[in-house]
Amino acid sequence: MASSTRFLIFVVAASLVASFARADLQYDFYNTSCPGVETLVRDALTEVFAADSTVRAGLLRLHFHDCFVRGCDASIMINSNNGTAEKNADPNLTLRGYEVIEAIKVKVEAACPLVVSCADIMAMAARDAVKFSEGPDYLVETGRRDGNVSMMADALSDLPPADGNVTVLTKVFAVKNLTMKDLVVLSGAHTLGVAHCPSFSYRVHNYTGVGDEDPSMEPEYAEGLNATCAPDNFASVVPLDTVTTNEFDLGYFQSVYAGKGLLGSDDALRHDSLTGAYVSLMNNASSLDTFFADFAVSMINMGRVGVLTGTDGEIRATCGIYVD
Repeated sequence: MASSTRFLIFVVAASLVASFARADLQYDFYNTSCPGVETLVRDALTEVFAADSTVRAGLLRLHFHDCFVRGCDASIMINSNNGTAEKNADPNLTLRGYEVIEAIKVKVEAACPLVVSCADIMAMAARDAVKFSEGPDYLVETGRRDGNVSMMADALSDLPPADGNVTVLTKVFAVKNLTMKDLVVLSGAHTLGVAHCPSFSYRVHNYTGVGDEDPSMEPEYAEGLNATCAPDNFASVVPLDTVTTNEFDLGYFQSVYAGKGLLGSDDALRHDSLTGAYVSLMNNASSLDTFFADFAVSMINMGRVGVLTGTDGEIRATCGIYVD
């Protein structure tokens, strides 16, 4: 693999200043209070990924869903006896990686009790999931604290819809102080992972309500999806990237450009002039450098959404506490 795909991205702080960033969120936040915590997390994940490489996509998605609801505060980890927490919302029912975050939290607590937040562990784990998938190794800002509120209704209203067009998606991202570029760049995380049939089967079985398929899909691709996902198939999964399903690369953008974007929100990117230009640029890119650098910046931007710092929030000893 070319050295450009393995470079460590050092992000100049001045290039990332945003009006919504909190001053207490910083690189190496735990240098004094819990030195070596990032190495501890990465070593633990090395063992996890060696046993199950598919969980890498799960950890990345878990961090995304957490940040898009109440902000990056680990509220997605909270449990509810009554089934009313974020994780109980339909878009979150197929999320994976909760047990991995909890297991790492146990190790971190043994080293530094009540110092490192679950939210920061989730951010580190997402970064390492990307790195271990041959993606960029970027620096993570830390200093987040954990929230103690988690409501299903927030997840249902705040998460980007899988069938959303660019207008809808841009508005969802704007609420989080994220740009249209963040939208298309972060969508590139779909180069990893799969989606369950119910999230896209309408595109091949009932696109406009009359039993038709989405005419914008590449015909052979649509035929394959039709065969895999019968209308009553809720269990089967399909890769989001048709080119390379387990590597963090440009395969997702190549798939979308070719009319093989799986989710409606994926396919929508190529039909907008601005996001479509980025899809085309990545489809024709001769190296991964631009995408890797852009992804690092957008992940840091997302990691600042709704953070609790200073004396706000708490440091939980256990990530999966119960709210009721």
